[in-house]
Amino acid sequence: MFLGGSCNPTTWRKDVAIPICEKANVSFYNPQVDDWHSGLIALENKAKEEAKVRLFVIDSQTRALSSCIEVAELVTRGQLVVLVIQEIEENAVINGDVIGPKERKDLNRSRSYLADLVHRVGRYMYLHILG
Repeated sequence: MFLGGSCNPTTWRKDVAIPICEKANVSFYNPQVDDWHSGLIALENKAKEEAKVRLFVIDSQTRALSSCIEVAELVTRGQLVVLVIQEIEENAVINGDVIGPKERKDLNRSRSYLADLVHRVGRYMYLHILG
């Protein structure tokens, strides 16, 4: 399983996904590392290609723009994606920045477009938008 989606400062992988995978004896690739660099792109792409399931969590702690693009690419290529989307709430703070109404609208609109894309063309097991 590929554990994609929102990264720093999120902890959903180590707090939720990894313990579940370990308990179920499911192998996984965790792309969230302390010192990410562009040299990891090839390794991550290989892990995504070889994974039977690609879990992506698009949460409200990050803008997650790159992750949204990754999901769009994968589903339009017919890859199986398990997707969780969390909308940005009013007065959210991301990376120390207060998210204003215009940016919040744009971020949530991109999440809605991604959900629509997955519904229309994707192979997915589960899609949930948390508002």
